[in-house]
Amino acid sequence: MKPSLVLSGVPSESIPADPTPRYLWLIRALALTLVVSAFLFFWRAYSATGLFVNIGMDYGLYLAQATVMGGDDSTKIYDKSVTNVEYRRLLDIYAHDPAYNPATPGMWASHVPYPPVFAWMMQPMTWLNPPMSVLVWGIANAALALWIGWRVARHCTGADPPTVMLLFLGSYPVVLNLHVGQIQIILAWVVTECYLALRAGRDVRAGLWLGCLLIKPHYGLLLGLLLLWKGRWKTVFGVVMTGSVLLGASLWAGGLQTLLAYPRAFSDMVQFRGDSPIFMLNWRSLILDWYPDIYWRSGILLTICLGLATIACVAWVWRGPWNAASDTFPAKMLLTLLATVMILYHSHPYGAAILVMPLAAMVLAPHTSRFALGLACAGSILPALVFTHGHGEPLSDWELTFHLELASQMLKAFVMALCAQTFLTVQFLTPATAVAAQTRGSEDDGDPPLPPRFDTSQDDRPSPHDRRLAANG
Repeated sequence: MKPSLVLSGVPSESIPADPTPRYLWLIRALALTLVVSAFLFFWRAYSATGLFVNIGMDYGLYLAQATVMGGDDSTKIYDKSVTNVEYRRLLDIYAHDPAYNPATPGMWASHVPYPPVFAWMMQPMTWLNPPMSVLVWGIANAALALWIGWRVARHCTGADPPTVMLLFLGSYPVVLNLHVGQIQIILAWVVTECYLALRAGRDVRAGLWLGCLLIKPHYGLLLGLLLLWKGRWKTVFGVVMTGSVLLGASLWAGGLQTLLAYPRAFSDMVQFRGDSPIFMLNWRSLILDWYPDIYWRSGILLTICLGLATIACVAWVWRGPWNAASDTFPAKMLLTLLATVMILYHSHPYGAAILVMPLAAMVLAPHTSRFALGLACAGSILPALVFTHGHGEPLSDWELTFHLELASQMLKAFVMALCAQTFLTVQFLTPATAVAAQTRGSEDDGDPPLPPRFDTSQDDRPSPHDRRLAANG
């Protein structure tokens, strides 16, 4: 439909909708094939290894911690020797991979570094038998991933919702989330809603959403510093409100002693070579790739230096007034989140799911280069194919771990390349756009006015960006 017809007042009911192009149906079919192959892989891995050794590994830790929370002493939820008993009980019953021998003693559990309220909220999932609990958790997270894809597509001009939904569900960070039973899809939803609220000028709502990242507070590190630097006090107030709720709920659920034991949950993360950094997306992982014999103290210092340099690059592109309505805002937010993933000491591949909203907004913008679009698509899809395909027989935990390493190394390369490309885009390739956006924002450093609300009676397709509500309601 031509925009001139809509603007001239011609009723949309009198104009037939354009048929869906054949190439779009082909893309949808390929995206659906990617999703179906991932779920077939889940079934094959479950049939070969059972539960909680590989499939549902992190979710099993959630169940073990929630079981301890519902026991006689909730202060033990961060005691690995206690949660290991519950976790081993799950493994003894539901794991049948050769890598696990029930007769061999050992520590299989690791800390769950979330506030006490998380273990309390997970208790209803322990009322189901573990296989059903894993299934319910997986279906709920897959449905949430589809909803996130819908929200992303409705915000991006010209995006096809079914394609975006399926591609996000089949992307490597989401597939890995579903595979191990992580909560990162929930955090991706939080970041998506926060971004949309910021674009719409609803700062308090953005802060309320952003405060939910305090479940995993390290993912909000750079965003929090950015908001304080730019004086976005309404957003900061929203974060404080949500944080207060989480703090009060944690005190109510576990008591003061449990809350004081919470820092103990991070003890597994302090060792430079601890917690399998080879699978991570951060500077620590890259340093160990290139210099595996580096002394741990030197490695930590080098990681800190690279992290500070990355933060300096982010600060450089954010110089000038805050303007959430500018054309460069998606790229700046994407760079901030990419830098967050890279500088964190503990940053697994499933954490990249939080990138989806600003990434889609940047690569689907009219002025974006095909290179950026291709880089984003390849980084989402190729690691997923490596992770879910090409496995030999018999399928084992060793085989799955090998493919996990390959896919994660591939995603790490894409993250580093995308970060550099985004920085260059903001800094050098779109100077005129950045200057124009800063000029508009300098007139009023307060909350930008809300864009005009889009009237859905005008058109049954996504509207042009200049007439679409940024947060889509």
